[in-house]
Amino acid sequence: MTDFNRYLIYFFESTAIFMGMFFLIQYIILKKTEHLFYSAYLIALAFYYPLAIPDLFFGASLTDTNQIAKYDLFKRPIQFSISFCYTNFIVYYLGLKQYSYKLFKLFRLLNYMYATLSISCLILNFANIHYDSIYLLVSLCLLPLQVYVLITLYRQRPKYAVFIIWGSIIVLIGSLVTLVQSIWLIKPSISLSQANADSYLPVQIAILIDIFLFTIALQKKIADTEKSLIDAAYQKQQAILLERERIIADLHDDVGGGLSSIRMMSDLMALNDPAHTSPQTNFSAKISSTAKEIAQRMHTIIWSLNVDNDNLYNFGEYVRQYGVSFFENSNISFECNDVNNLPKEVELSGVQRKNLFLIIKESLHNILKHSQASKAIIKIMIQNNQLHIQVIDNGKGISNKNKFGNGLKNITKRMNEIGGKVNMISENGTLIDIEVSL
Repeated sequence: MTDFNRYLIYFFESTAIFMGMFFLIQYIILKKTEHLFYSAYLIALAFYYPLAIPDLFFGASLTDTNQIAKYDLFKRPIQFSISFCYTNFIVYYLGLKQYSYKLFKLFRLLNYMYATLSISCLILNFANIHYDSIYLLVSLCLLPLQVYVLITLYRQRPKYAVFIIWGSIIVLIGSLVTLVQSIWLIKPSISLSQANADSYLPVQIAILIDIFLFTIALQKKIADTEKSLIDAAYQKQQAILLERERIIADLHDDVGGGLSSIRMMSDLMALNDPAHTSPQTNFSAKISSTAKEIAQRMHTIIWSLNVDNDNLYNFGEYVRQYGVSFFENSNISFECNDVNNLPKEVELSGVQRKNLFLIIKESLHNILKHSQASKAIIKIMIQNNQLHIQVIDNGKGISNKNKFGNGLKNITKRMNEIGGKVNMISENGTLIDIEVSL
């Protein structure tokens, strides 16, 4: 045997072991059954050829029948186990059970046959019963059956079947060349050891091509599956966005319009009593105030649902406009830093925007109701990839009694929901510093 042939056999063996472990790891990660059976197929191949060529791997003498018998004990059982694993790989890789029950039954019949032959060979070997002629007959009968299976696959053509068909054809040709070569090489001019090793080269080369082909095929299936999942996720996301737009439109048109009508009718009732002496006038004023508050809450919900507002600039502008409107008829002057400097590429989710806005709203409400301040300031800025929002007033500060009020509890609760932090400093007024990671 030449060094090239020897190294080629070693290369085949190392490739089968490496790729077998590779697909076993892929099975552990992806939980795809076809990867498990392809891994078992390759590892079984790696076990088979040292038993088939013990003279090369273990230095055994092929003329020593007792020594060779130890290796022959498991050679044929593993050979049929290889076919069993490969057939199962095809079943799961092509999804035959879902694609065609007829094809699935055909491959299941092959599986039963290979499993039976593997167990039978093992039992006969341990019983020391010679069955070479039966083995050759069975092998010859399996050949037309395998060809029939390939033809059936070609006719029905399930997805990815082209890889199976071409891979099987290549291995089948390699096996036939090996069979012919094993007969031709056994002649006086060539040693028995050299003939035995060289005869397996064609089928090993064919299997190497098959491994390369199926490695590409399996990765293609993974890529196609990932693409399908991404497409499905995209379609689902689009459906969610459409539903959000429908909800926004319904809230704005139906609920918003209804609230505006309630406020209008309440204000008209109040106009009929300029002196505000009637109890109905006070009641209509409460209705108008409640409708205004609900409209504002609804507007906040619509704003948080709209994905067009999912950036820091739009958030800052919304906060600024709300602050101006909130303190419009009060004795408190309102300031907000220039939101035009806020980056539009920084995104905030709807949940973040809603919670941050409601925290700011609660803080501004506390300033108006409790602080006795003359000035309120909001600063929105980014420092070290952290979003900082400061709500500042020049009022009397937060007393120990009010530190545990519901408003401040709600602020802390909302910050915990979005994974942020809030710091409150009460000195010559109040400073509430909100910090969220971007």
